[in-house]
Amino acid sequence: MQEVFYEESVTMHNEKPAKRRYTIFTVTAVLCFILAFVSFINLMWTPTATADGESLVGQASFTISLVVWGLLCVSMIVGGVFLIIKRHAFYLSYDYTFVSGELRISKVLHNRKRKLLYRLSDDKLIMIGRVDSETYKKLKASPDNKEDILTPNTEASDDREFFYIQAATNAGKRILIFECRPQLISTILRYTRRNILESEFNRR
Repeated sequence: MQEVFYEESVTMHNEKPAKRRYTIFTVTAVLCFILAFVSFINLMWTPTATADGESLVGQASFTISLVVWGLLCVSMIVGGVFLIIKRHAFYLSYDYTFVSGELRISKVLHNRKRKLLYRLSDDKLIMIGRVDSETYKKLKASPDNKEDILTPNTEASDDREFFYIQAATNAGKRILIFECRPQLISTILRYTRRNILESEFNRR
C-alpha cells in the first residue's frame, strides 16, 4: 500500500512582540549573571576576622552575610538560566503532518526545539469542522472537551483557515485548533474510514 504523506507548517505572522520579549529576556538574563558574579565576589571576600584575630562583625553577622550573598548568587544564576531558555518560547511555530492515517502535531520553539504534542490515529478523530460553526460552539461549551490552540496567530493568513478537530487523546477529549489550508482537512477526510465531517461544513 502506498504511503500517504502531507505536511504543513504555520509560523508567526507578526514577530515584533516575540522579538521584543526575546530582547527583554536576554538583557534581563545578562543582568542576572552580572549580579550573580558580583554576589560571588562579595561571598568570597566576606571578612571573617580582624588582623588581631578578634571577630569583625560577630559570628551571627558573618553567617547572615554569607547566607544572603549565597542565596542571591544562586537565585541570580537560576533566574538567568531560566530566562535564557524561556526566551526562545516566544518564537512559536507548529507542524501538522498526516502520514497514512495518522495525524501528528508538533510544536517548534525558535526553529531549535521540536516537541511532539499529539499522535492520533484515524480512530481517535471524532469530528472535523470550521472554528466559527455552530457545531464547534456546542462542542466548546461542553465541559467534556478542552480546547488546545495549535497556532501562534489570532488571524489566519489569506490561503488558510481556522479548523478544529475533536479528538480522543490520552488526557481526554480535546478540541484541536489548526490554522491550515483546506487541503490538510481534505487529505485527512480522504483517508479516514469514518464520516467525521460536521454537518454544516459544506454550507458556506
